[in-house]
Amino acid sequence: MRKKIIIFLLILVPFILSGATSEFSADQAKRVDVVLKRIAQKKRQTPFLRKISFSQDELNSYLNLIYAKYYAPEVKYIKLKLDKNNSADGEMKIKLAGKQYDQVPAFLRDIEVAFSGKIECENNRMRYLFDDLKINGTKFSPELLDEAFGAAQGGAKIKKSMFDWFDLFPGLKKVVLDYKKITIFY
Repeated sequence: MRKKIIIFLLILVPFILSGATSEFSADQAKRVDVVLKRIAQKKRQTPFLRKISFSQDELNSYLNLIYAKYYAPEVKYIKLKLDKNNSADGEMKIKLAGKQYDQVPAFLRDIEVAFSGKIECENNRMRYLFDDLKINGTKFSPELLDEAFGAAQGGAKIKKSMFDWFDLFPGLKKVVLDYKKITIFY
């Protein structure tokens, strides 16, 4: 009997260890990063758009292992689920720490956000239109939250909105989402 248990554990250990690895792949993240850097460095314009596609897993690996680390350190985790017709659902965890966030109420410093919506893309710019938004499990109207965001900006000369257009990475012209796939045109 003891021999059977040991054999069973030996068979089970590789499955346990394979499940213990991170859900994000450094190789996938690096592939996306290399392509984006290569596109940004291209100087010559061509009359025809080129395109390249990445899987949902590659995009999530890039966002978590490279993008958030360097450009959005407040984001501790983000996971997108891409769907047809430029739709994307997602969840993210945000932790606001440091002196620059002392004015933020404590209950807003560690939040989980779940969202769904669609992207719009035109003229080398993109924006996300929320259909649904939950913060720490509580549903919020995106429009109402955007109004509060605008009011919190006080005396800013140019107020930002959650629905603002933003520029795509250098060299990118358009982004299209499909089921578990993102295609970028450059």
